[in-house]
Amino acid sequence: MARVRNMVDTSVGIRWIYDVEFAVGPGCPNRSDDVQLVQHALNTLSAHYTLKNPNGTLVGYLKRDGIFGTKTKNAIAAYQGVKKAKPVFISTDGQVSPSSATGWTAKGDAQYTIVYLNRDHRDLYGKMMEEADFPEPLKTSIKTKKFVEK
Repeated sequence: MARVRNMVDTSVGIRWIYDVEFAVGPGCPNRSDDVQLVQHALNTLSAHYTLKNPNGTLVGYLKRDGIFGTKTKNAIAAYQGVKKAKPVFISTDGQVSPSSATGWTAKGDAQYTIVYLNRDHRDLYGKMMEEADFPEPLKTSIKTKKFVEK
Protein backbone atom coordinates (compact mmCIF):
# COMPACT_ATOMS: atom_id res chain seq x y z
CA MET A 1 0.00 0.00 0.00
CA ALA A 2 1.24 3.48 -0.80
CA ARG A 3 2.08 5.40 2.37
CA VAL A 4 3.54 8.47 3.98
CA ARG A 5 7.18 8.09 5.02
CA ASN A 6 9.08 10.39 7.34
CA MET A 7 12.61 11.11 6.13
CA VAL A 8 15.42 10.92 8.69
CA ASP A 9 18.14 12.50 6.54
CA THR A 10 17.83 16.22 5.90
CA SER A 11 20.30 16.06 3.01
CA VAL A 12 17.46 15.01 0.67
CA GLY A 13 15.79 18.37 1.29
CA ILE A 14 12.39 17.04 2.28
CA ARG A 15 10.93 15.94 5.63
CA TRP A 16 8.38 13.40 4.41
CA ILE A 17 7.16 11.85 1.17
CA TYR A 18 4.34 9.85 -0.33
CA ASP A 19 6.07 6.53 -0.89
CA VAL A 20 5.31 3.29 -2.71
CA GLU A 21 5.36 0.11 -0.66
CA PHE A 22 6.46 -2.09 -3.56
CA ALA A 23 8.43 -1.22 -6.68
CA VAL A 24 6.68 -0.02 -9.83
CA GLY A 25 8.26 -0.93 -13.16
CA PRO A 26 9.00 -3.81 -15.51
CA GLY A 27 9.04 -7.12 -13.62
CA CYS A 28 7.97 -5.45 -10.35
CA PRO A 29 4.93 -6.19 -8.16
CA ASN A 30 3.11 -3.13 -9.62
CA ARG A 31 0.43 -3.01 -6.93
CA SER A 32 -2.48 -0.85 -7.99
CA ASP A 33 -2.19 1.90 -5.37
CA ASP A 34 1.58 2.13 -5.82
CA VAL A 35 1.14 2.47 -9.60
CA GLN A 36 -1.56 5.10 -9.06
CA LEU A 37 0.79 7.15 -6.87
CA VAL A 38 3.48 7.06 -9.55
CA GLN A 39 0.98 7.88 -12.31
CA HIS A 40 -0.42 10.78 -10.31
CA ALA A 41 3.02 12.20 -9.50
CA LEU A 42 4.22 11.88 -13.10
CA ASN A 43 1.05 13.60 -14.36
CA THR A 44 1.70 16.59 -12.11
CA LEU A 45 5.24 16.96 -13.48
CA SER A 46 5.04 15.78 -17.11
CA ALA A 47 4.25 19.14 -18.70
CA HIS A 48 7.00 20.93 -16.78
CA TYR A 49 9.62 18.35 -17.75
CA THR A 50 8.28 17.69 -21.29
CA LEU A 51 8.49 13.92 -20.88
CA LYS A 52 8.88 12.12 -24.20
CA ASN A 53 8.45 8.54 -25.36
CA PRO A 54 11.38 6.70 -26.97
CA ASN A 55 10.02 7.80 -30.39
CA GLY A 56 10.17 11.49 -29.36
CA THR A 57 6.44 12.13 -28.87
CA LEU A 58 5.12 13.57 -25.63
CA VAL A 59 4.17 11.00 -23.00
CA GLY A 60 0.84 12.72 -22.35
CA TYR A 61 -1.62 12.18 -19.52
CA LEU A 62 -1.44 8.84 -17.74
CA LYS A 63 -4.78 7.38 -16.81
CA ARG A 64 -4.52 6.91 -13.03
CA ASP A 65 -5.96 3.41 -13.21
CA GLY A 66 -3.26 1.59 -11.24
CA ILE A 67 -2.30 -0.56 -14.23
CA PHE A 68 1.37 -0.61 -15.16
CA GLY A 69 1.66 -0.49 -18.94
CA THR A 70 3.77 0.94 -21.73
CA LYS A 71 2.75 4.57 -21.11
CA THR A 72 3.66 4.41 -17.42
CA LYS A 73 6.89 2.57 -18.23
CA ASN A 74 7.86 5.24 -20.79
CA ALA A 75 6.95 8.08 -18.42
CA ILE A 76 9.15 6.65 -15.63
CA ALA A 77 12.08 6.22 -18.03
CA ALA A 78 11.59 9.71 -19.49
CA TYR A 79 11.44 11.34 -16.05
CA GLN A 80 14.56 9.51 -14.87
CA GLY A 81 16.34 10.45 -18.10
CA VAL A 82 15.48 14.14 -17.76
CA LYS A 83 16.64 14.17 -14.15
CA LYS A 84 19.86 12.28 -14.92
CA ALA A 85 20.71 14.80 -17.65
CA LYS A 86 20.71 17.65 -15.06
CA PRO A 87 22.87 15.85 -13.60
CA VAL A 88 21.42 14.75 -10.29
CA PHE A 89 21.95 11.67 -8.16
CA ILE A 90 18.95 9.60 -9.24
CA SER A 91 18.53 5.88 -9.72
CA THR A 92 17.79 5.34 -13.45
CA ASP A 93 16.74 1.70 -13.51
CA GLY A 94 13.28 2.25 -15.03
CA GLN A 95 11.65 1.51 -11.68
CA VAL A 96 10.17 3.58 -8.89
CA SER A 97 11.27 1.70 -5.79
CA PRO A 98 10.30 2.34 -2.19
CA SER A 99 12.57 4.85 -0.52
CA SER A 100 14.76 4.12 2.44
CA ALA A 101 14.26 6.32 5.51
CA THR A 102 17.22 8.41 4.34
CA GLY A 103 16.10 8.73 0.71
CA TRP A 104 19.41 7.33 -0.52
CA THR A 105 19.97 3.95 -2.20
CA ALA A 106 21.98 1.26 -0.40
CA LYS A 107 25.16 2.28 -2.24
CA GLY A 108 24.58 5.90 -1.22
CA ASP A 109 25.29 7.14 -4.74
CA ALA A 110 21.71 7.99 -5.76
CA GLN A 111 18.38 9.09 -4.37
CA TYR A 112 15.22 7.17 -5.07
CA THR A 113 12.98 8.33 -7.90
CA ILE A 114 10.01 8.58 -5.52
CA VAL A 115 11.96 11.16 -3.47
CA TYR A 116 12.52 13.26 -6.60
CA LEU A 117 8.86 12.97 -7.63
CA ASN A 118 7.75 14.33 -4.25
CA ARG A 119 10.41 17.04 -4.00
CA ASP A 120 9.91 18.22 -7.59
CA HIS A 121 6.18 18.56 -6.99
CA ARG A 122 6.81 20.59 -3.84
CA ASP A 123 9.38 22.78 -5.56
CA LEU A 124 7.21 23.35 -8.63
CA TYR A 125 3.90 24.00 -6.86
CA GLY A 126 5.12 25.24 -3.46
CA LYS A 127 3.41 22.38 -1.63
CA MET A 128 3.30 18.61 -1.42
CA MET A 129 0.84 16.56 -3.45
CA GLU A 130 -2.58 16.56 -1.81
CA GLU A 131 -4.46 13.43 -0.83
CA ALA A 132 -7.73 15.04 -1.91
CA ASP A 133 -6.44 14.92 -5.51
CA PHE A 134 -5.57 11.21 -5.36
CA PRO A 135 -7.81 8.66 -7.10
CA GLU A 136 -9.34 5.74 -5.19
CA PRO A 137 -8.04 3.29 -3.93
CA LEU A 138 -4.87 5.36 -3.47
CA LYS A 139 -6.66 7.89 -1.26
CA THR A 140 -7.88 5.13 1.07
CA SER A 141 -4.51 3.38 1.04
CA ILE A 142 -2.71 6.54 2.15
CA LYS A 143 -5.17 7.11 4.99
CA THR A 144 -4.69 3.58 6.34
CA LYS A 145 -0.87 3.81 6.17
CA LYS A 146 -0.53 7.39 7.44
CA PHE A 147 1.82 6.69 10.34
CA VAL A 148 5.07 4.99 9.45
CA GLU A 149 8.34 4.12 11.09
CA LYS A 150 10.65 6.97 11.96
